[in-house]
Amino acid sequence: MHRKTPVSFPRPARLSLLVLLALPALAHQPLHAQAHAVASGENAPEAAPALLPAVVVTGSRAPTPLAHVPQRIDVVGESAIEATPQRELVDVLKKNASVDVIQYPGQLAGVGIRGFGPQFSGLNQRTLLLVDGLPAMTDNLSTLGTGDLERIEVLKGPASALYGSQAMGGVVNLITRRSTGPLNANLSAAVGNSKARELKGRVGGSVSESLSFDYSGQWQAEGDMRMGNGEKRPHSDYNIQKHALRLGLQLAPQWALDWRSSLYRGKDIATPGDIAYGLQNQGSKDLDRWGTRLQLKGQIDAHSVSASAYTGRQKAENATVSSRFDPPGTVYPYRSYGGTLRWSGVQLQDAWQWGQDARLVLGLDADRAQSTSRRYDKSGRQMAPYSANSRRQNTGLYVQQNWAFNQGATVLNLGARHDRIRVQTLETPLLNSFTAGKAHFSKTSPSAGVQQRLGGGFTAHATYGEGFMTPDAFQLTGEAVNVSGGRTLITRGNAALRPESSRTWDVGLGWENRAWQVDLTYFDTRVRDKIVSVKTVDTPAQSLTTYVNANRAHMQGVELMALWRFTPGWSLGLSGTRMLKSRDLVGNRWVDANNVPRQTWRLILEGQHGPWSGRLALRHVGSRKDLDWVNPATYGQQQSYAPYSVADLSLRYQLTGQHALQLSVDNLTDKFYWEKFGFPQPGRQFKLTYIWDL
Repeated sequence: MHRKTPVSFPRPARLSLLVLLALPALAHQPLHAQAHAVASGENAPEAAPALLPAVVVTGSRAPTPLAHVPQRIDVVGESAIEATPQRELVDVLKKNASVDVIQYPGQLAGVGIRGFGPQFSGLNQRTLLLVDGLPAMTDNLSTLGTGDLERIEVLKGPASALYGSQAMGGVVNLITRRSTGPLNANLSAAVGNSKARELKGRVGGSVSESLSFDYSGQWQAEGDMRMGNGEKRPHSDYNIQKHALRLGLQLAPQWALDWRSSLYRGKDIATPGDIAYGLQNQGSKDLDRWGTRLQLKGQIDAHSVSASAYTGRQKAENATVSSRFDPPGTVYPYRSYGGTLRWSGVQLQDAWQWGQDARLVLGLDADRAQSTSRRYDKSGRQMAPYSANSRRQNTGLYVQQNWAFNQGATVLNLGARHDRIRVQTLETPLLNSFTAGKAHFSKTSPSAGVQQRLGGGFTAHATYGEGFMTPDAFQLTGEAVNVSGGRTLITRGNAALRPESSRTWDVGLGWENRAWQVDLTYFDTRVRDKIVSVKTVDTPAQSLTTYVNANRAHMQGVELMALWRFTPGWSLGLSGTRMLKSRDLVGNRWVDANNVPRQTWRLILEGQHGPWSGRLALRHVGSRKDLDWVNPATYGQQQSYAPYSVADLSLRYQLTGQHALQLSVDNLTDKFYWEKFGFPQPGRQFKLTYIWDL
């Protein structure tokens, strides 16, 4: 199944580039040299520091001035996205926002916020992923592109009062472009070490008074990576495509219809496995995702109303390329397992501006998600999967009241949401070891936030919120059996699980003047019925792992954001999180949470001088703990892993008004490190990009 990626550009990449070049000509309109302007007024070709955008949407599900949002929201603007050295979306997030990550070679990544460990699979997660306020319809951040993004909003803290299940730790909301006016386009081509090649482009604007569009496309390929210790990591190459198309129709002066569809396709993506096993645990996968949505927005007197419908699918097929468990003479590769996730739903919302400084947002969400699993024997014949097929259905009603008093000096938000969720295990072909069933959950989640300007540039803010997350089907049912060194390793579901629930409060103080912007926030989260994996049997012959509701968990931490604009066009930013506690109580014993660093800090210097612009960033990740599934002496036990610091550099030179060169250096100091223990990240990576703005 796995084939080495050729050095030349493949036909899909050439076709993508031709489409980008042809679209403006088909529209019969001249191209303009200016870049697409975002809400903050940033100019995309210039990587100069910019102020945060004046309006965000994630904190209230309706456009709200950032100054009127008590919650803490990290905003990553368009210029920061383009200047950040990256191979995928999670690179942009971990280098610019207060998130923890898990990142594997082979296009697999997830994030966590405020002490909730990062996750990368399953229908239910503790950090909610959105695109334009709608479900991202993926459980893997690597399948989401950055080519059509206007900004990223990262809301820290529970948001179940607005978004329901999964938003326990926070929300990552990708805001895409909606270009209108004269057509504009951007094309780029890049090459780098490890045979890295990339073609990117976007085009958008109005083709008539009522019709607008945006298209973005990306082809990306890389050979086997070189790690920070100087060694090449065999079987780590990949070849992927990402596309997105939006069509907008202005039906009337205050009514618009918007359609968007996105596609990810990766074929023969190499997955090298844990480095401890060398060449004995390799795989490859085909990964496809598509999603589409239709959204109607309009204005009726003081009511801003919207109706949205969406559907999407993610499909993966995995093959085994080598395995230490297979007998001699096994023919590789062979198809081993796969899965399909499907999403569909509708959203209705009304934002009623019933007073000059008072707005009521209310709405209805109804969605359905389904998971299907597959497994194959070495001949390719389908056999019983490890876990049952499942379906989750949810209906949620929410309301949030926003007030601003004293000319915006005082802000008060109150909200609540009621969810009814049904989780089903479905009849699954070839899996006869369980009886299909279903469970119903009902949950009401309140929230409150207040913010007060104190004078002298100071602002105080505080929020309270509750969150919850329903169990995944594999946590409820199913069984996986492996054999290692003659020992039987069993993972089994628990049908008696209850939903996790949390309560979080935070309080903070900000200060701002013309040169400085500083905010310090303390947060405290208590979790009940937290779902963790535990060993119920641990003998020399057998290990049995299952899932239980721990008594509780406790997370405490401090977040800092500081930005110093020390001269026109230049800024120095420091942001990070210091965890004071991040622990789970399992039985009568407190256990540190896995994959949650004690501290994470980002220091970013960026600026512009004449035709030059640049960014130098340092990221420090403190010590973490994780379970050891490799070493026989500590197998299944929690181990502590050392902290690390990495840096990246981006320099851009504007050759002319339309042409630019950008050099990016990821992992500047060639550090040997990992985001997930046993899966090292690439060493120093150079990439030279030619950029053409039309």
